[in-house]
Amino acid sequence: MNRLPSRHLLLTLAAVGTLLLAACGKKLDGTYTDSMGIMEFTFASNGKVVQSQLGMRVELPYEVDGKDVRIQSPQGTLLLTLNNDGTIQGPMGMTLKRKP
Repeated sequence: MNRLPSRHLLLTLAAVGTLLLAACGKKLDGTYTDSMGIMEFTFASNGKVVQSQLGMRVELPYEVDGKDVRIQSPQGTLLLTLNNDGTIQGPMGMTLKRKP
């Protein structure tokens, strides 16, 4: 009988660990833009994003960690936030909505 709680504990820990790993590996897919069309992010499920701003385009790697979207650039990491309504909180307080 002493092994039963240990077995349940191990199964619970394994399930939680799997969920955490799955959440860290989440990828975005689609194009998000601000209401004025100044800034646009096109995310691919391969971990790359194309950032377009004022006629300039650059491809950068990104990762999703919970609600944080981290875009790596030579200048540093740009941190965006996934909102509960499916939008992304972008730089300078801009809200980015997914294009249909």
